Amino acid sequence: MTTIGNARMARPTVRVQATPQFNPAGRRFIRSAAVVAVLSASLFGFVAQANAGAESGSQVQFKYVTVSAGQTLWEIAQQYATSDARDYMANLISLNALTTAELTPGQRIALPN
Repeated sequence: MTTIGNARMARPTVRVQATPQFNPAGRRFIRSAAVVAVLSASLFGFVAQANAGAESGSQVQFKYVTVSAGQTLWEIAQQYATSDARDYMANLISLNALTTAELTPGQRIALPN
């Protein structure tokens, strides 16, 4: 007890709590379990995505056109487009992964559906 003037004050008792000690083997187990869970979830996602791609890839079939001499991408788009030829030409470029609009005779072009 502490005395201040004539009054006596009780000093508060502070309890120190011991911090729990984790077992290193327990930490390794938790870390390993988390790694296994993440890897299995990602593996499951890749397998599901591959199966979905295989199923949809087997059903998609394209019609192909062989480019003749002097034929342009714009002419092909105008000939086969059912709506706007500009959109169809953009789809042709994207589908065939063309980097330029130049075509070579004998080149096979996949037509979008």
